[in-house]
Amino acid sequence: MARASVVTLITDFGWQDAYVGQLKGRLVQTCPQALPVDLSHDIPAWDIAAAGRVLAASWHFFPAATVHLAVVDPGVGSARRLVAASGQGHFFAAPDNGLLTQLLADGVLEAAHEILMPPGQHISPTFHGRDILAPAAGRLAAGARPGELGPALPLHSLIRLPAPSVSARNAAGITGTVLSIDRFGNVRTSFHPHRDRIDTSLLYSIVLCNIVVNLRVRCYSEAPKGAYCFLVDSDGYLEVAINQGNAAQNIPCKPGDPLHLQFKTRA
Repeated sequence: MARASVVTLITDFGWQDAYVGQLKGRLVQTCPQALPVDLSHDIPAWDIAAAGRVLAASWHFFPAATVHLAVVDPGVGSARRLVAASGQGHFFAAPDNGLLTQLLADGVLEAAHEILMPPGQHISPTFHGRDILAPAAGRLAAGARPGELGPALPLHSLIRLPAPSVSARNAAGITGTVLSIDRFGNVRTSFHPHRDRIDTSLLYSIVLCNIVVNLRVRCYSEAPKGAYCFLVDSDGYLEVAINQGNAAQNIPCKPGDPLHLQFKTRA
């Protein structure tokens, strides 16, 4: 019996329409032993950066030889390239539109190849994810090498998105932005202490929409029920939360809004 090949899926398709099902259909049509794993289909529409963050935060939880298929593709039908990349024993299939930015920054990727359109097949100009990327991911899951899908691409030629805004850094603090809000109402900031070399022992407060949050905790339960707090989340970002409450419903913020991280005053 053939070994099941894990293929993770990240899209902005949602669940209302048949798009996710059609994507999976083309995948298992190409590789019947593929085991699709839905990471998220609720990426905000056209939000390439959000899809890249989910991919960068998730790929390493899967076994070697996993194929990661990510489709957030506002440029579908245009001349933008489709890419099959590899690194750390994993494979990645995505549009070349910046979705792989964080993987490139983290040094995960080791090689990339352009995915060429399969000859003699009907390709919808509005659904390359189904008609090109899913079959390519299926071929990778079935054992094909990325080089069988198309010519090599230099990693430096892949599109990169601008880094999340972390600016105006000085001894008193750093200015950043809101990255996202999860279903619990936790507000993820653009501050990533490990990547940004922030000493969390020196953190004093996060100021967001004129609300000062100065209770730093390790986990939500360390804050009193209903209290604001800030902490490092499971993906390594600083977030603002309310223990058993919805911070985003109480703070009128949205992705892209500015915020400020204040450091303790040194004696």
